[in-house]
Amino acid sequence: MGYGQNLKDILDNKGMTVKELALKAKIAPTTLYSIIQRDTAIRFDTALRISNILDIPISSICKDNPYDDIETLPALPSDNEKWNINSHKNAYISDRTARILKKFDYTELPMVDELIADLYVLDDITRRDLFEYAKMLKKNHTSPERAADLKDIK
Repeated sequence: MGYGQNLKDILDNKGMTVKELALKAKIAPTTLYSIIQRDTAIRFDTALRISNILDIPISSICKDNPYDDIETLPALPSDNEKWNINSHKNAYISDRTARILKKFDYTELPMVDELIADLYVLDDITRRDLFEYAKMLKKNHTSPERAADLKDIK
């Protein structure tokens, strides 16, 4: 029995459907159905979201835990720490994101702006699907020159 079957059994025991878990964990239902049907391993980031929702040890559904059997995973920021998040967001946007945007041709900037706005209005599940699709495209259609440029931006 693999991790997909473990996930199915846990969902059955908790009386939760795949669609309910997908909504709560902000994961595409097709991703969860595929994991269960193929009885495959689950990526750590996906398993982390699932384990938090189902309140289960991540090791019950994922073999690739970068935290080496440590049951305590990094905590989310407390309410007192959340004020610092906006500061970090501003620094991230003004540093890395701005430098990436400057790499685009001037004529492409309206399309980039439209893409960001379109991404913002999507629901969380569709956003995650789009990110997964972009990762897939990146594997086969990456420009070596642009990839080299991006390595200079940290």
